[in-house]
Amino acid sequence: MHNKFITDLMNLPDLVATDLIQTEEYLVFVADYQKDYVKCPVCGKKADKVHDRKVQMVQDTPLRDKKVAIRLVKKRYSCSHCGKRAIPKRIESITKYSRKTERFKMHLLKQTDSRDYSRVAKEHGLSYTSIQNSVHSKLDALIKEAQLATLDEVEAISIDEFAIKKKHKYAVALTDPINGKLIDILTSRKKDDLIEYFNTWPEKLREQIKYFSMDMWSPYKAVAETVFPNAKIVVDKFHLVTAINNALDKLRKEEQDKQTPANRKKFYKSRLTLLMAGEDLDDDGHQRLIEIFKLSPALEKAWELKEEFRDLLQIPDVKESIEALNHWYENVSQAKLNLFYRAKGTVKRWEQHIINYFKTRITNGFAEGLNNKIKLIKRIGYGVPKVENLKRRVYLSLLSI
Repeated sequence: MHNKFITDLMNLPDLVATDLIQTEEYLVFVADYQKDYVKCPVCGKKADKVHDRKVQMVQDTPLRDKKVAIRLVKKRYSCSHCGKRAIPKRIESITKYSRKTERFKMHLLKQTDSRDYSRVAKEHGLSYTSIQNSVHSKLDALIKEAQLATLDEVEAISIDEFAIKKKHKYAVALTDPINGKLIDILTSRKKDDLIEYFNTWPEKLREQIKYFSMDMWSPYKAVAETVFPNAKIVVDKFHLVTAINNALDKLRKEEQDKQTPANRKKFYKSRLTLLMAGEDLDDDGHQRLIEIFKLSPALEKAWELKEEFRDLLQIPDVKESIEALNHWYENVSQAKLNLFYRAKGTVKRWEQHIINYFKTRITNGFAEGLNNKIKLIKRIGYGVPKVENLKRRVYLSLLSI
């Protein structure tokens, strides 16, 4: 008869403990199956005749500052009803061929959240490869589970790229902007690659997508139109503001070059102040702008156009937003600033998708926050060149484990 106290201490529902061996370094649970039989896969009847036995040592979660191992006699059974032989026994707590319990893999996963694999491996007396394989297998299963749960309720997709290597390689983050969840991280932002990826989704899932939030990049628009027949394309407001800010900063550089050396410094020192939201400026910021606006009336006009554009994006009423946008077009024309006239042309080309933003208020805000998290993960890891590994680290930081 097994020892109930030891079994409770081991706490694996499909196993019972028959003995506990203590050494200076280890606690070793000698274990057997809770149910010493299997269901025959051929005839469906109970097979309880042991065909063969094999002793297997399985590492488990540390207990009371000691490493823990489970000494399990694995068995295969024969069916006396139909003659089927070598029927293996499957248990939930230890996966096939594994030398670690599932909870020990989860323990290692938590340990590696913000620590190097090498350090965790050393602490547990395991190899780097063993830690990596265990963590990746457990995390990949959790990622798949999280993705299925997210896709089950997704109605909107936000797409945003980020640099793996500056100016060399980009990856793409797909998120659910309504529920604030990560859907996937992809290795390519090329149109054909994205279409191929989305075509792996069931047609029903693609048809349930109502909104597709993106920056003003034509390949993304082509992808949305190809694979999401019912989706309204929404231009992200943060990228709109960035486009207007870029026009303002280019004008600042042009105006700066016209100034004396002393005044050029004033323009340069005001570069970030110009891009700040007007309501966030302190007295020093206002004074800095007043000084350069005296030297460049054109820059003052541009700053006012930038602020007007930011304000119209905040108007809650759709009709008023459209009226404010048309008024902004008129003001840009009257200002006669080439850089802003070009920016107006860009906004005009994407106008219908900007109006979709007025109607839905969907943004890439969650994706932008995720990009900041990715930058932090890359910085901590001194760069994570493999997108799959970066994806795992990002999910690990998001999953509640």
